[in-house]
Amino acid sequence: MNAECYTPGSLEEAASTLKQVLEQRRFAAILCRCSVNYKGRGSSWSSPGDRLIVVKPSGSIIIHGPQGFKPENWQPDGSTFAVSTVEGRLVLVSMRKNPRETLTIEIEKVYSITSIGNPVKGAFYMYMSESEIRDYLKENPQLIEDGLRILEVEKPAGPGYIDLYGIDKNGVNVVVELKRVRAGEEAVKQLLQYLEFLRRKTGRVRGILVAPSFTESAVRLAYTAGIKLVQIDLKSLSDRIASSRRRTRDLTSFF
Repeated sequence: MNAECYTPGSLEEAASTLKQVLEQRRFAAILCRCSVNYKGRGSSWSSPGDRLIVVKPSGSIIIHGPQGFKPENWQPDGSTFAVSTVEGRLVLVSMRKNPRETLTIEIEKVYSITSIGNPVKGAFYMYMSESEIRDYLKENPQLIEDGLRILEVEKPAGPGYIDLYGIDKNGVNVVVELKRVRAGEEAVKQLLQYLEFLRRKTGRVRGILVAPSFTESAVRLAYTAGIKLVQIDLKSLSDRIASSRRRTRDLTSFF
């Protein structure tokens, strides 16, 4: 991987640099003042303004304005590009054949062009929400503890709601608190509040804190308070859920 940053002195210089970047299929970010004209399945036009243009080695292009998180315009993978200078403007055209679409970017001023050759593609994992973790562990309580049976979800308990409430193999009531991020001392204290509330009503009750990881202070407090810590692998859990959904779709497709 090699990164380069240019501050072109003229549009001609910017055009030359941009042609080289596109020919080498580099990962590029262009800060510029431009207008954008789209023609294809519909049409649109954006007046001159400061924008960020991202060009990817796959042939996709994304145009962002200075506000909001959604792109103003874009073209998907497989698009082809042409660069030229016309009447004092740098013109970048992105073309797609099927369906036929053309994105024409007329650039008045280029502030910078930053590019990376042979970019490293890191892995991307999207994990489930806390409610998805809760619902899956409700159906698979053995992942928390062997012999555990879940009796209630979101059980009211004084200061809040218990994620999972159940009974262990010895008949002892169990409060399970879930965290989808690293659990700190506050998570242990929250669980202790639930335990204190329930012990006044039901007597003996245990606490289990489930999270991907724990801070040192959380581990110390949990050990002192007799709370069990269970570490979960979110990637593995996400794969289990995805596999379960695929099996469900495969079965229902026969009916």
